[in-house]
Amino acid sequence: MFLQQLVNGITQGSLFALLAISFAIVYGTLRLVNFATGSIYMIGAFFGWMVVKFVIPNLFLAIFAGALAGFVTGFILERFAFRALRGVARIASLICTIGFSWFLNEAMTVLFGAERKSMPSFYSDTAFVLGDVGVSWLQVILVVVAVVVLVSLQILIYRTRIGLAIRAVSLDFKTAGLMGIPIDRVISFTFSLAGAMAGIAGVLASAYYNAIFPYMGNIAGLKSFSAAVFGGLTSIPGAIIGGYLLGLIENFGVQVISAGYRDIIGFVILVIFLLVRPRGLLGRKSG
Repeated sequence: MFLQQLVNGITQGSLFALLAISFAIVYGTLRLVNFATGSIYMIGAFFGWMVVKFVIPNLFLAIFAGALAGFVTGFILERFAFRALRGVARIASLICTIGFSWFLNEAMTVLFGAERKSMPSFYSDTAFVLGDVGVSWLQVILVVVAVVVLVSLQILIYRTRIGLAIRAVSLDFKTAGLMGIPIDRVISFTFSLAGAMAGIAGVLASAYYNAIFPYMGNIAGLKSFSAAVFGGLTSIPGAIIGGYLLGLIENFGVQVISAGYRDIIGFVILVIFLLVRPRGLLGRKSG
């Protein structure tokens, strides 16, 4: 059972890490918690499902469609909603993200109905056996895709000019603007990039759990926010570590306690951890 929970924890942790880094990118840039992230995750899953159902049953094309849908949704939300609230009280922006989250959920309910939809089975054959535990090709692909995306994002943030601009804006966007950095473009790209991460996670989760419905992002979003806080909302590597740790803690916790407590284990750990280290594992102290 240890190996089984380890495999499950790494697989689930990959999904948490993708969503946690989506929270961390936006918060690190604007100090804004985007609670619409879970809804963007859901939209990515639906677009991936539509590609598989109506175009071609290809998982990788579905992942691309989910990333594109998340990218566009993030751009639209920032451009037409959050930009107007930039500079006002943070609570107003926070409430706005919650409002748009519910709006997106209800819109998708109207368009597609509230019933659960199934993603066709992909790569269900066993890739290899670890001890007595069979690891499917889907689990391997999920972890590999998540790792490739996370590493690519690290390279983008720390090895490119746009990444340098994002880091400059995250430190002080007013000073960055005075230095000639196009603030609006950088922030729009940051929101779009975070949306793409959430969209990819949505497609991978729908393939892994074989379930798609309009409110699928609510619990996933809250858990991933917990993972981001656990690792440090101001740290991208911390958010990744927090995602994987939450996946492992949740799965081993289920084994020790009960499967009925799966959804509260992560939140209990979060509360306890915040009492000990409020800024997270790798988070910076606020100035």
